[in-house]
Amino acid sequence: MSSENGPPWYAKDPETGKIDILGIPEQLKSHPEIIRRGLVLFEPAKPGVVFTTTQVKKPCYIVKILKPESEERSIYEYLLQQDLASPNHTVPCELSTLGHPLLFMPFVSRLAVLYPRTKPGWTSYEILGFFLQLTEGIEFLHQHHIAHMDYCYSNTLIARPKDIVNDKRLVEGKLYIIDFDWSRRFRDGPGVQRAIPLTPTQIEPPKGLKHFDPYSWDVYCLGCVCRDIIRHNSGKEYTYRIAQWYARWLMGNERGCTGVCRCRPTARHACRVLGLL
Repeated sequence: MSSENGPPWYAKDPETGKIDILGIPEQLKSHPEIIRRGLVLFEPAKPGVVFTTTQVKKPCYIVKILKPESEERSIYEYLLQQDLASPNHTVPCELSTLGHPLLFMPFVSRLAVLYPRTKPGWTSYEILGFFLQLTEGIEFLHQHHIAHMDYCYSNTLIARPKDIVNDKRLVEGKLYIIDFDWSRRFRDGPGVQRAIPLTPTQIEPPKGLKHFDPYSWDVYCLGCVCRDIIRHNSGKEYTYRIAQWYARWLMGNERGCTGVCRCRPTARHACRVLGLL
């Protein structure tokens, strides 16, 4: 364990005192909410922060240690109060009521498991269907003045048939957006909110920029995710001209706006255009 509050929380070898990065920290195993739920943690999915129960015994859960200084808990509390049907693409999950804040989420497959590696791959219709789900998910956040701030491919899940047993509220084939560590809820919405300093991101900002309209940044990241979906579809990037155009349009032509960004469409506009394609 690295600190009193954390995360990250790490297990330590009882003999050497060294960090066991693949172990389950005692602080988490003895957490009152873990004990109350009778959960047996199996392995780390993200050492020090995210842990899983065994997939042999269903339902399988993901347990995430939340940062006290983050808005993640309050954002999840808000999103879970909304109707979980689309366009809300929040995973149905629960928050701890005891001890350090924890997030309990049913295991849902990462989008990577569906990347076709052999022909014929996804059709253009299927690709655009994924894009529509992701765009409406980002638009839903923006409607509620929430910017994800670190959206990327690895923060996208898809409910497969085998996942439904983990939570009956999951919808087969639905894409879900996760990890609101750096997310923020603003007073102003899209078209009003000005640029802010970027927090740590998994996607490299264009032109090395350090400030971004947070909603426009989400749309840029969405474009990168759409681009990556095309690239991983059996290497058939050249066949999806409409999808390619859409991804490039979302990424836009960055001009380094310091106020409200006009370099790319809003998620609302993008969703409307995609619905016409």
